[in-house]
Amino acid sequence: MGYAQPVALFIEVNIDESACASQPTCRECVQSCPVDILAREPSERVARVVEENVDECILCDLCSVRCPVEAVTVQKLYMTS
Repeated sequence: MGYAQPVALFIEVNIDESACASQPTCRECVQSCPVDILAREPSERVARVVEENVDECILCDLCSVRCPVEAVTVQKLYMTS
C-alpha cells in the first residue's frame, strides 16, 4: 500500500477582508512580498491578490507572518495522481 505522489502544486492566497479593513493604512503584506502577489492602493479598503502573479509565489509566507491582524493565508494545494 503506497501513498499517492503529488503531481502538481497550486497556491491559493486569501485575504480576510473584514480583518484587513480594520487596518486601513496597513500595507505590511504588500511590502513584505518579494514577488508582488499582493497590492493595496491608498484608495483601496483592503489588500488584494494580483491573480496574474500568484504563480510566482515562492511560499515564503512573509505576507501572512507580517500581517498584524492575521488576514492573509497562504494555502498549498497538492493534486495527486
